[in-house]
Amino acid sequence: MPQPVSPVVWSSLPLHADSLVAVLREAGERAGVVAAPADAEEVLVATVDAPGLGTVLRRRSQVGRPTIVWGGTVSAARAAALRDAGANAYVSALALPRDLVDVVRRVRQGEDVPWPESRPVVALTRREHETALAYLVTEADRTRAEVARGLGISERTLKVHIARVRQKVGHVGTSTREGLRHELSTHGWV
Repeated sequence: MPQPVSPVVWSSLPLHADSLVAVLREAGERAGVVAAPADAEEVLVATVDAPGLGTVLRRRSQVGRPTIVWGGTVSAARAAALRDAGANAYVSALALPRDLVDVVRRVRQGEDVPWPESRPVVALTRREHETALAYLVTEADRTRAEVARGLGISERTLKVHIARVRQKVGHVGTSTREGLRHELSTHGWV
């Protein structure tokens, strides 16, 4: 019986690569780090921020080599773009280590792994957009109270608008201004 293909890890950050290898080895996988990801015959676990990831995904997909993307908390749109580029699965950095191991094993066996569900896009109201733009872009260096004063609303009203914006884009990764700005930019709203 042929030996199962071991996973290999590719990351621009050595700490990420070493951590992922440690998780996989602890679960009994013969994992290692690879420098030439496109040519690796094994199941590849690539970090979401790896340089040239799209090119690597397309190239590996064309020759039938499975790739799992790990890291971050990407939006449904970004997950769909990864899938369209050729990734077989995406595992969030928030997942448990056993989840990564499970996905590696399922992909290696040729199983389909569910992707993050797309949320229906709900448009921001004019006022929510105006508030988000001020809070996250034009007045991002100011306090909430200062932004609210500039908009002619109370700080409580500003908090309500921002809470509604967070609700519309999803709360994952939006607890900070930077996280919310990133999520809104992936939706094309700022």
